[in-house]
Amino acid sequence: MEFYRAVGQAEAGPDLQHVVVTWWGRAMADTDPDRDRDRDRIIAAVQAGTVVTVTMAEVIRRRRASGGAISGE
Repeated sequence: MEFYRAVGQAEAGPDLQHVVVTWWGRAMADTDPDRDRDRDRIIAAVQAGTVVTVTMAEVIRRRRASGGAISGE
């Protein structure tokens, strides 16, 4: 019900898109059998200041290097 409430309260456009993307991310995370272990590891790394990050340019470079397409191109 929370999803429908959030969708109903969101304005069309970026606000609604944010709601849908957020809930989609949650749904996909729930399909990961290791989500609890991974979540704890990621939270610990963030709190310790050791979480590994990459730029969007690096994500795109890796995607292209693996033969993946970039949406919108």
